[in-house]
Amino acid sequence: MTVTRTKISRRDALKASAVLVAPFIAKYSRGAGPMAGKRMGYSMSFATIEWLVTQRRGVEEAAKTAGFELVFADARDNPAKQVRDLEDMITQKCDVILISTYYAEAITPAVKMINDVGIPLVVLSSSIKGNITWTCHLSTDTLGTAHAAGEYFVKNLGGKGRVVQIEGKPGSVVNQMRGTGWTEVIAKNPGIELVKHVVANYERMQALRHMEDILRSTQDISAVYCHNDEMALGAIKAIKESGRAKEMWVTGYDGIQLDALEAINNGELRATWQYLPFGTEAVDAAVKILQGVKVPREIVFPSPLITRDNVSEFYDAKERKVRPFKSQLKV
Repeated sequence: MTVTRTKISRRDALKASAVLVAPFIAKYSRGAGPMAGKRMGYSMSFATIEWLVTQRRGVEEAAKTAGFELVFADARDNPAKQVRDLEDMITQKCDVILISTYYAEAITPAVKMINDVGIPLVVLSSSIKGNITWTCHLSTDTLGTAHAAGEYFVKNLGGKGRVVQIEGKPGSVVNQMRGTGWTEVIAKNPGIELVKHVVANYERMQALRHMEDILRSTQDISAVYCHNDEMALGAIKAIKESGRAKEMWVTGYDGIQLDALEAINNGELRATWQYLPFGTEAVDAAVKILQGVKVPREIVFPSPLITRDNVSEFYDAKERKVRPFKSQLKV
């Protein structure tokens, strides 16, 4: 694989006298797959957490296999940049565009432009909002899984306890549903009290710092509900360092990274709900769309509960590695 970086002139940017760096083009060998000669755009809000790193790896590997010319852009946690990145992908005449965003409403203008020019759009995970549309959206039943998480807490706490919630990025639809679904169940059980609710933006270090503050100010915590494994691992570190590990247990989401699965295997992380990164599946969907195959507008994947009882299905303790992912797309 060779990678070149190309600056794309943009009329509007020139008028505004702004200097913008366009997405780089990763050129894979032509004729190596069914999509030889086709260009695919892939826009991410940011790529700093393990779940997104895994997603990007899946997209790049599957794109190479398919023969796509890949235009990749990381908005670096800047909604305005993600809008510009998507506009640049239109300028570069991408045949299909993949979007992974945490800014459902902020990027609506760019998505509307994509719709207007008729480029097929595959949305990974968190949905997008507004008077726009897409060709295919890959997700899980996030609200249903969050309800199941709430029921897990009720059952394992025996209907009584003091709990903490650590959420991810407020602008993410997935994050919102993980909070809403769980809270709906907890609110129906008066014996369970939500004593603290903080935002850690899916980041391990932010969760660690928040949990340190919570532990200093709050006694008698029964359990901690985290919206992803990165934050769960940060919370666990703070809890262990405080000497209160026997007092409470922690859950997360994603179930795809080595240290989280090891933490489950070691009994440090009570449970997680697997959330596919959708990278490989998104490219598979893009291939089928460009081949003229009718692909469902909404494809919902399962989100299995992973505990110490079944972690061996996802983690090879002997080799200390995550078991291989395979595309679960079936059209």
